[in-house]
Amino acid sequence: MIGRDKKSTGGQQNFRDHTLIAPSARIVGDIEFNGGLHVQGEVDGNITVGEDGGQLVIGESGVVRGEIRVPRITINGRVEGDVNATEHLELASKAQVEGNVFYVMIEMLMGARVNGKLVRLDEERRNLPAPEKPGGRPDADPAEADARPENT
Repeated sequence: MIGRDKKSTGGQQNFRDHTLIAPSARIVGDIEFNGGLHVQGEVDGNITVGEDGGQLVIGESGVVRGEIRVPRITINGRVEGDVNATEHLELASKAQVEGNVFYVMIEMLMGARVNGKLVRLDEERRNLPAPEKPGGRPDADPAEADARPENT
């Protein structure tokens, strides 16, 4: 995580498998990963985690255009799409999110920007599998209907 001692895991799993999308790389298509994924380049597609779990980091130069559905997410770049963090979400100072943010626990630093709804997920709803996507994209996110808005 940003600004944390590398020896400390903060109670999180250490992932042996780590994938880097370099600043000069552009990926077109959906990504499913296990372990760690660090995005410094561009991803045009949805990002989800496999059965083994994982953590996503979007660096300052990283851009994701699509839905993100990962338990632990750190954003310090740009996301154009909904973000679903079922455990922990960190929005660092240069984070820019154009979409709705669904979270259980959130950390938001000064300078981070969200243009969309912040929706806290109920504990019983956070471990549901991703909805089936007929035709590649859902019309509406079912988590939004079952989630409790932060201001209630």
